[in-house]
Amino acid sequence: MRTKRDLPTNSLLLTFDDGYIDHYLNVFPILMANKIRGLFAVPGKPLTENKVLAVNKIHFILAIVGEDRKQDLLATVYKLLNRYRGTEFDFPSNEELYDKLAIANRFDDKDIIFIKRLLQMELPEWVRDRIIDDLFRIYIPISEGAFSRELYMNFEQIRLMKRSGMDFAVHGYEHYWLGKLTQREMKKDINKSLETLEGIVDSNDWTMVFPYGSYNPEVLAYISDKGCKLGFTTEVRVADLQADTPLVLPRLDTTDFPPQSENYLEIT
Repeated sequence: MRTKRDLPTNSLLLTFDDGYIDHYLNVFPILMANKIRGLFAVPGKPLTENKVLAVNKIHFILAIVGEDRKQDLLATVYKLLNRYRGTEFDFPSNEELYDKLAIANRFDDKDIIFIKRLLQMELPEWVRDRIIDDLFRIYIPISEGAFSRELYMNFEQIRLMKRSGMDFAVHGYEHYWLGKLTQREMKKDINKSLETLEGIVDSNDWTMVFPYGSYNPEVLAYISDKGCKLGFTTEVRVADLQADTPLVLPRLDTTDFPPQSENYLEIT
């Protein structure tokens, strides 16, 4: 990006989001054996607090429930919404929320996308976190601390990967939709993530991988001022390093490749 040099034909960069232990146990040895550098985007909260990110709580709740119990999960979500609505919090009716959010995409049907969007971004943070924690206790029979230690890499593993030539990127502290936060909240989250990864990323020359691909002009201006030189979104496209803006590079998803699909052929 800096020199505008041409890359070899069919060059690619492998990126791995969210700091899962699978990246250390399985991905890292394969990359080392094949002399490939990977870019690992690590959120801060699991490292410093042994907490499970809200996005992962939602993923595992959905995985545990499966298709057979999906309606039971929806009923439980509605029950919790009714419990909190009109007491400490004020938000629309269940029907209004479903009509607004239940728009299927290329990954999820209407019911699943409703639950994800509701619990990832739609509700006020405090009630969102309470409902997610309630659901986690109902459907996941293990303590959050133990679950977190099983799910994510730790500092020692990350430092070993760094010494072995792997690259690391900032991925927020709480894995929020950064583009939907207030400026104060956004700056706080980015600052905490940089503090957490001190010594792992260069604070004057670092890479950002936007959680959910969410950003806005204020986010871009702030990370640029803080020393960010490169950013990756979730826009599904092949990057053109001669033309694309360095802070908002597109990426392809694993689901765009076999055995999931051959979308990469259409995209390219």
